[in-house]
Amino acid sequence: MVRIGWWRQQYRATYGELHAALASQVRISEVHVRYLYQQVYLPLLACHERQHKDHLAQCAKKQGGLIVALAGLAPQGGEPQIGCVRALSSGLPLRSGGLCQHAQPTFEAFLEPLQHLAWPILAVLSDQPTGVVPAVAPVLPHSRHQVRQAHYLRTLAEPLAEADAACKGALRQSVRQQVGAVLGQDARTAPSQAGVLTVTGLLPSPLAEPKGPVSQGPTPRNSPSAQEPEADAVVTQRVRHPRYLLTLQGRPPFRLAGLETSARLQQVARVRLDLLAPR
Repeated sequence: MVRIGWWRQQYRATYGELHAALASQVRISEVHVRYLYQQVYLPLLACHERQHKDHLAQCAKKQGGLIVALAGLAPQGGEPQIGCVRALSSGLPLRSGGLCQHAQPTFEAFLEPLQHLAWPILAVLSDQPTGVVPAVAPVLPHSRHQVRQAHYLRTLAEPLAEADAACKGALRQSVRQQVGAVLGQDARTAPSQAGVLTVTGLLPSPLAEPKGPVSQGPTPRNSPSAQEPEADAVVTQRVRHPRYLLTLQGRPPFRLAGLETSARLQQVARVRLDLLAPR
């Protein structure tokens, strides 16, 4: 039970992975693993959380009631979605369990035990799944209900995100038209490297034997043999960063890839001009 709970909570192991890890030591089926987690481990976890009831009471007394958040966790493998009601100030879960459907009667039955708490529910914060909004009013009539601000921000940011995505596409196309050949070329490497840079560990790559006579003195920095590797290294480093910038992905409303790509490419251009000025 300890292993099942630990692997599931810490490493997000699937039931198949749990069964594969346990089957080599005990005779157990995947169905039994699923039963142990859902019907034994989760109730034990809930009993453990009840020890924090005093802390929950202190938080409720301090703010005159509880503000709770209702959230749903993504289902796995066609299983019912797991719903969770937790107190925002303390983070303690008040109720959690599987929800077979997103309907008003389901959420009403899930929220109904909150009526029997010793403290009033001041507000409910939730997403906007079907059935939640009409279920909160009859079950908790004296509580305020608010949708999470991230959803409002995402809705407000949709027009800007669309324009930003179009900007990013036009920007990438313009950059590839002008310097696509430069960004696409690979750095020149010695044939012996075969694309491998540095390998260490128990089996490191052998040191290459020096080719030709060993020089008796330092190579002047202005000689062609010294300039070519240094120039390749500079060009390679300067090319990698713009190539990476063209792959930036946005996360509206918190990150707009088009604006970020434009600003960082302008910074790249300024650095390149500063490098070209002295040389």
